[in-house]
Amino acid sequence: MINTKIRILSVMILTVVIYIMISQSEHYLSEDLNVYEKIEVGEPFNYLIIGDSIGRGAGAERKELRWFNQLEALINDYSGSRGRRHLVVQSGATAFEGIYKLQSSPKLQNMDLIFIVFGENDRKFMDPEQFTFFYEKLIRNAKELNKDAEIITIIESPLKQEPFADAIKRISFHYGAKCIDMRIPFKESGMLTEHLTSDMVHPNGTGYRLYANSVFELIKKNIRNEADIADYPKSITKNDFFYLAEKEDIADKKGFKSEIGSYVSRKSGDYIEYDFEGPILGVNVIRSEIGGMMNVYIDGEYVRTLSTWWPFFRERHLYIASGLEDGHHSVRFEAIEDVSARSTSQNSLLQIISIIVAKEKES
Repeated sequence: MINTKIRILSVMILTVVIYIMISQSEHYLSEDLNVYEKIEVGEPFNYLIIGDSIGRGAGAERKELRWFNQLEALINDYSGSRGRRHLVVQSGATAFEGIYKLQSSPKLQNMDLIFIVFGENDRKFMDPEQFTFFYEKLIRNAKELNKDAEIITIIESPLKQEPFADAIKRISFHYGAKCIDMRIPFKESGMLTEHLTSDMVHPNGTGYRLYANSVFELIKKNIRNEADIADYPKSITKNDFFYLAEKEDIADKKGFKSEIGSYVSRKSGDYIEYDFEGPILGVNVIRSEIGGMMNVYIDGEYVRTLSTWWPFFRERHLYIASGLEDGHHSVRFEAIEDVSARSTSQNSLLQIISIIVAKEKES
């Protein structure tokens, strides 16, 4: 009787040991698989979207109709693989803001797949050369964090500026990233833009179905072809060795008052100035329904007018300029009477947190 119990216990222990060994071997095997191999065998995978409003699926009538929700369903039906989604997205964002948000977001390593979704907003604030610089920097930063990740770049369906689309294609080719030009499926669908979008820009559920199907077909094609994932060659553009940092100390101000972590103005003619070094400048602001407008001057020269209006209260990281000469510069933000055409408030408020500048990485 005792011997029988001992034999049963030994078999149970051996079974547990074998199970653990098999589980561990499968775990290690899974870690060695790229995203296409994981999807093919039904393993879960981590994926990251870095993008703007289309990246976050704005315009879909329901959450399940966003492009990434539809894509997850297609992949799960295909092999049983489940995608674990991670988002670094912001409506109205540029690649510059994507860089800043990515470096400020913790725990975004161990991604198997990264989507880059920018361009439509960038063309409003920078030229194609500046966009190329920041778009490539974003891809390099993403690959530095996730050296084994595949990169899929998306040319957004409303993008009409061909130099920006060409920049995305050129950078994608250089890194071995897989580029999808969503303007093509939209055109080939034969459907009117009104039927594919919610506002002539952002896709609706039907438009996002084209996004999901296009990505899914690309993934299946790459599985069949045993495609290599994106690489990390030398950069196309110069001066890649920097990161974006905040600079809070001011040089001068008139009218702006310090209130809970930001400098605030409610009056036209108020200004605040910062000194900074280097070729890149951005600004951290609070955007809201009562956000006002301001003119920006660098070294005494007018650069652009920025609006801080937004339908929601958000801290935003706005691009101002790049390609400035190395060395010392000054920037002035001056409140103006104009308000956003979208504003319905009689009040106007500017809230500036800090400027954003480039700092060299330590070697």
